[in-house]
Amino acid sequence: MKKYIFSILFLSVNFLAPFQLSARPSQQQDHQKNYNSCLHGYSGCDSSSLTDAERTQVQQAARQRNYSACLHGYSGCDLSSLTDAERTQVQQAARQRNYSACLHGYSGCDLSSLTDAERTQVQQAARQRNYSACLHGYSGCDSSQLTEGEQTLVQQAAHQRNYSACLHGYSGCNSVQLTAAERETVSAGKRNSAVDSTTPGQNATPSQDATPPRYYTNSAGERVQSPTYSKTVPVGATAQCGDGTYSFSRNHRGTCSHHGGVSKWLD
Repeated sequence: MKKYIFSILFLSVNFLAPFQLSARPSQQQDHQKNYNSCLHGYSGCDSSSLTDAERTQVQQAARQRNYSACLHGYSGCDLSSLTDAERTQVQQAARQRNYSACLHGYSGCDLSSLTDAERTQVQQAARQRNYSACLHGYSGCDSSQLTEGEQTLVQQAAHQRNYSACLHGYSGCNSVQLTAAERETVSAGKRNSAVDSTTPGQNATPSQDATPPRYYTNSAGERVQSPTYSKTVPVGATAQCGDGTYSFSRNHRGTCSHHGGVSKWLD
């Protein structure tokens, strides 16, 4: 009888053992999955299943996520969970974001939070943006904010854009604003174009004399040469515009605006 009972127990243990061993890896995987969810703040986290060491790591990760959210101005920030040092860094970061928004004319700028020095820099940047907009004929230009010297340069740039539009037959040409010499050049170009179109076998290209260089100040405060006509590629040119001028723009954004767009990049 004892032998019979011992045999049954022996068979039971050997029969159930593989199932117990196979269940352990699955339990470990479930535990690790839950720990990862808790560590990253995902839904489905069961903190009661964590060890003390894991619970400590999860709390530290949650504090770090909250600090990062506060530092970058993200939603979900809980200032009450920060240390005094962290709260100071968060306040400094918020002031810097506001200053950057004001400096670049972005929405959300709070001028009352700026220092006197910062407010002066913001005003100078706003004036420079307005001058650049006026100089290139962009919308939002307020000519009343320009100095007499800037108004003169803006008028010259507008005159040059109009002359270029007339010279190349672009829309927006106002021939009344042309000088007598410019009007004659435009008329001669039209006559040459008409002759070329009726003379087979010729591919004449109207020659352009180099225009005297003009300059403007970009948003970075750099003095940059305005798009200029030239028979050869001038030193420092970064692109050739659709109207034949060469641009000296320091970045690709807005290059050759009001000059027929970029024909080819040179930088």
